[in-house]
Amino acid sequence: MSEAQPLIRVIGFKTSYEKLPVKGDPVTEKCDTKGYKLDASNRRILELQPEDWVTYSPSHSPLNTRTTERVRHLLPDPSLMGEDQDGEKLRFMTARWNQIEPAYEAFKAGREIPLNGTALAAWSGVTPEQAEVLRTAGIRTVEEVRDLPDGQLDRVRLPNVRDLRKQAGLFLANSDAAKAAEREAAKDAQIAELVERQAAMEAMIEELTKPKGKGKEAA
Repeated sequence: MSEAQPLIRVIGFKTSYEKLPVKGDPVTEKCDTKGYKLDASNRRILELQPEDWVTYSPSHSPLNTRTTERVRHLLPDPSLMGEDQDGEKLRFMTARWNQIEPAYEAFKAGREIPLNGTALAAWSGVTPEQAEVLRTAGIRTVEEVRDLPDGQLDRVRLPNVRDLRKQAGLFLANSDAAKAAEREAAKDAQIAELVERQAAMEAMIEELTKPKGKGKEAA
């Protein structure tokens, strides 16, 4: 059985700086009912603060539909679900966040966004220039090239995209076969090692349990 496809595909992140209300300590500072600091005129104090954004698309349609939202608005918080009595909205937000969170953590740590598949760089079937065009279109793995729907082929600005999709499928099929052969070879080597160890152990036991010969009689 093949693995379940992700709910969404993360395209990327960015950080902007906006004037936003500042949270304060209602015990020691002048704050409104929501905990934001107020100035002498009872207006919220605004300061430039970083705001992280994520751009994502449905996993089945990376080229047609892209959504950009504030990351903090996507956090699944049960206390903000309102009349979500059956929990459907919370389940949806949790599933979506589970797809975004690993990529967001990588972004905040300055690492590459993790891929759900085989990186384009591992495929000799595309040049670096073609790979860059694919990434610009939101396609970052060989699996995503293989799975491109017919209706989206024209949106990838590369010649012979249909053939490229076919070649991606062949590459992945050959890779899967090679990986399966490697696993079988490793299993055979492990079995051979166990058989060898067992034979050595049996020889040792036989040597230890062998009857000892009579010693020389005294002269």
